[in-house]
Amino acid sequence: MAVLNMAHTGESAISARAPYRKKVRRFIELLHIEPVLLRQSLLVLLFCALIDLLPGYFLGSLERYLILVPGLLVILPPTVGLRGNTFGALASRLSSKLHLGVIEPKFRKNRDLKDQIVATGIQLMALSALIPFIGGILGYVFGIEFASLSTLLFISLSAGLISGVMMFIISLGITFLAFRNGWDPDNISAPIIASSGDILTIPILFFSAWLSLNMAGYIVTSISMVVLALIIISSFVLLIRYRKEVRSILIGMFPIAFSAIVISTFSGIVLGASFDLYLKGTVFLLLIPAFNGQGGSMGSILGSRLSSAGYLGEDRMTLLPNRTGRASTITLWMISLLVFSFMGLAGVGIGTVAGIEMPSALMLMSIMLLGATMITIVSSLIAYYVTYISFKVGLDPDNVVIPLLTSVMDVVGSGSLLVSILIMTSIL
Repeated sequence: MAVLNMAHTGESAISARAPYRKKVRRFIELLHIEPVLLRQSLLVLLFCALIDLLPGYFLGSLERYLILVPGLLVILPPTVGLRGNTFGALASRLSSKLHLGVIEPKFRKNRDLKDQIVATGIQLMALSALIPFIGGILGYVFGIEFASLSTLLFISLSAGLISGVMMFIISLGITFLAFRNGWDPDNISAPIIASSGDILTIPILFFSAWLSLNMAGYIVTSISMVVLALIIISSFVLLIRYRKEVRSILIGMFPIAFSAIVISTFSGIVLGASFDLYLKGTVFLLLIPAFNGQGGSMGSILGSRLSSAGYLGEDRMTLLPNRTGRASTITLWMISLLVFSFMGLAGVGIGTVAGIEMPSALMLMSIMLLGATMITIVSSLIAYYVTYISFKVGLDPDNVVIPLLTSVMDVVGSGSLLVSILIMTSIL
């Protein structure tokens, strides 16, 4: 009898919870929230937010190198962004090919995968060589002090080579592993790759700066010139003699990636100009990689979802955002509020331990939530309309959306942080 009463009580509890479950489902349907995206991307973006605070910590603790190597802060955003641009686009292309059944998630006897690796490697090193030139030109225009070209070229190429090897392993591994285990790589690859690029590139960049400061000047110059010559020769050989797939990737990606570097360099200009006023010695310097990385990750997720949905015929790209765009944006905004709140709390902890200057908790959380909203709106609009235009003009969105988006979000992320600081300091 007692057993029957317990069973009856359990059934009553379940039936009592049923109306609440229906209300939750109706609320989700009303907001057009994507439950799978919320479940998968929230966990990934929270994890990536924690990771993004580590390069911020490196950035704060190695602040002296920003002074010892003038211009290092200017080339930092395009150098870091290049990892997310290059390998995020690689993961997006692989994800589309996996969904379409063009390639299988394995490494052996995979000619298409080999083409992707070769094209990505050449693109990474060629653009790494261009970053110091672009930074030097813009730095001269805006009156920002720069170290010698050979020094910055050595730093950029060294960081590109060392971090590139690691990023290939991470990008291929996470994309294939996710697909094999039934996860959608579009939901998780971009944020993990972007955060991995941040956490690897910043300490490697500073290590390269340390090397340049502890080597004879003629050795730094010689190494830079030899590597630059090898990159130029390899690029011409591949464009002339290698397979059409590699040439098409390089020709299609290079103008976009070059534009992305120029855009990211403006983020460095913004940071360089505001370093002494708002960032030096504060917790906000620690939060810069997280702001930039999370904005790029959220937009990259949306761009990848729109690209795959378009290729699979699941949703048509229209002038006004389609259902995938609307539902994904609302879901990503909800995720961003949670993730940026977490970053604010974590920033307080790390800043306190590191002895960094801290604003009030109310000030910091207000800045984080305002920044989260600004970043989500801008990244979603850019992701949707770049994907829309790409389909309209016959470009592959996988080659266009992530490079442009992550670079623009470097500027938007840094700008959103500074604007949020200005707004909240005037209000609170």
